[in-house]
Amino acid sequence: MGYTKKRKIYIAISAVLLVAVMVTIFLLSAENGEQSSNTSGTFVKILTAILGFAPPENIVRTLGHFCEFAALGFLSANMLFAYKNKLKPVLTALLSLGYAVTDEIHQIFVPERACQLSDLAVDFGGIILGTIVFSVIYLIIKRFERCKNESN
Repeated sequence: MGYTKKRKIYIAISAVLLVAVMVTIFLLSAENGEQSSNTSGTFVKILTAILGFAPPENIVRTLGHFCEFAALGFLSANMLFAYKNKLKPVLTALLSLGYAVTDEIHQIFVPERACQLSDLAVDFGGIILGTIVFSVIYLIIKRFERCKNESN
C-alpha cells in the first residue's frame, strides 16, 4: 500500500496523539489511591472556580474516566481511518475496549485501586461516544465534499 507524504504525516500525527492518550490513561491508572484522589481534587477545585459550586468528587472521577476513553475512542477511530482510509467503528470499539480491560487489570496491581466493572462500563460508554463523534464528523466532511464536487 503506497502512501503519499501527506498521508504518512497524517498517520504519524494520529499515532502520536493516540499513544499520548494511552500513556496518559496508563499514568493516571498507575496513581495510588491517595494520588488519584489528589488529582481528582485538583479538578474539583478547577471546576468549583468555573461553576461556582463544588461538584462531588465521584462525579468528577466518573466524568474523567468517560472523557479520557471518549478521547481514546475518537483517536482510535482516527488512527484506523488514517491507516485504512475507511471507517472501522466496530473494530475501533473492540480495540479500545481491549485497552480499557487492560487498564482495569492494571489497577489490580496499584495500591488502593481496584478493577471495577462499573469503571469498564463508563470507559466503554466514552469509547462509543468518541467513535460516534469521529464517524459523524467524517460523514459530514464526506457529504460536504460530495456536494462541493457536484456543484463544480
